Amino acid sequence: MNDSAKNADCVADTAEGPVRGRLVEGVRVYKGVPYAQPMTGELRFRDPLPAQPRGRELDAREPAPIAPQGRSRLALAMGDFSLQQSEDCLTLDIYAPDGAPGSRKPVIAWIHGGAFTSGAGSLPWYGGGTLARNGDVVTVGINYRLGALGFLYLPGLSAGNLGLKDQVQALQWIKQNIQHFGGDPDNITVMGQSAGGASIAAMLTMPQLDGLFKRAIMQSASMGRMFNSPEDSERLGRAYLKLLDIAPGQAAQLRQVPVDKLLQAQQALGAAERKLAQTKPPFWLVRDGDYIRSELLDTLGPDRRLGIDLLIGTTREEMAAFYKHDEAVRNAGADVVEQLFHAEFGDQARQYMDAYRRRRAVPNAAALLGDMNTDKVFRLGSLELAATFKRKGLSAYVYQFDWQSPAGYESCHCLELPFVFGDLRLWADAPMLAGMDESEFAGLSNAMQQAWAAFARSGDPGHAGIPQWDAYSDENRNVMHFDRLIEPRRAWIAPGLD
Repeated sequence: MNDSAKNADCVADTAEGPVRGRLVEGVRVYKGVPYAQPMTGELRFRDPLPAQPRGRELDAREPAPIAPQGRSRLALAMGDFSLQQSEDCLTLDIYAPDGAPGSRKPVIAWIHGGAFTSGAGSLPWYGGGTLARNGDVVTVGINYRLGALGFLYLPGLSAGNLGLKDQVQALQWIKQNIQHFGGDPDNITVMGQSAGGASIAAMLTMPQLDGLFKRAIMQSASMGRMFNSPEDSERLGRAYLKLLDIAPGQAAQLRQVPVDKLLQAQQALGAAERKLAQTKPPFWLVRDGDYIRSELLDTLGPDRRLGIDLLIGTTREEMAAFYKHDEAVRNAGADVVEQLFHAEFGDQARQYMDAYRRRRAVPNAAALLGDMNTDKVFRLGSLELAATFKRKGLSAYVYQFDWQSPAGYESCHCLELPFVFGDLRLWADAPMLAGMDESEFAGLSNAMQQAWAAFARSGDPGHAGIPQWDAYSDENRNVMHFDRLIEPRRAWIAPGLD
């Protein structure tokens, strides 16, 4: 195949009209495909509206703008990016293996993380070409509204959860259109990390969405801090208005405030709300009683069929990247650590501190608080959700990513992402990967990509390149550990928490 054929244009149909993409290294790539109308001007802070017919071909060969945002809190670990931003950002990037137009390949729809304040499904880091090619799946990256524009809750102005509603709108578009890209609309796996994983958990609370996707991959989902109460979310919304010098009765003025001022006030509110060793931003999912009606486990009773396969897991040290550059945490004294453990465990604080301390060669403040919050925010809730799925007779597989960053970030939040997406060229400037063995990366990445693709294909992540991976249950607590050594082990749970 000559170079011109390798990079030829390709055209796919959609309900709104044809889109023109480009063939890149054996993958058909379509960038910036709208799934909703631009939610700008008077539509700011409103629920997403479906995309409208264009009456013309869309040029989808170049990147589209990402949602307005400030610098990522994990830029020191993951690296920086500088891309065009716009409120007109509700788009998809689609990667489809080249082949017969009528093929029906498994679909992986990607919901990015970033604490609902940063990131994009279209970031180069998350380019789906390698996963599409190696896994023979269609991958789709979703962009959605972030920060105040996506998660402000002010009754009468913004109903909250707008970014989550964007994601659902995107999945509905994928369900309707993905067959034109060679994907199977009846075999959609939604994959999300961090805030993206929490978003999937929120979707699982909604029986009306059952059938929208068939499988879920939840990576580092914040299961221990799922939803804000409407009271707390409204308090934060009013504090945001005050920072912008807008009276509560004049909240509609927010529709005219320039984006840069919205972002500045968002950053100021985050700084004012920050607490030691905690990383939750002010704008978050809200249990509003309408769209999100209750906590996740409360919705998964015996009468809920659900019918979804689950692959869920965490990194070993989720908090390490946050705490590595947080001097207040790293310099916290023993009394401060004890206070934070007491706030979590009450009179049993000493028992739990001792359990976590015995597992650490160097039980300093960052290690103890990091292990506690990894369990509290991410790991224990993930294990409980897997066990709940298994009790309902559904498939549930659990992993843990243990590979250690050579640059001192341990196995931190987001560290598994380069391995899942598989193209190390796109992560060349990530500090958390500095000094790594590229052959080790290639081997571990291939093992994980094949597992993720196998799960998307059949609901079982097992494949010939890794040890036998049994489903999780209360009895076996089986977790597949991905490290220099790949092996299943029984999940450790601190005495008293199991």
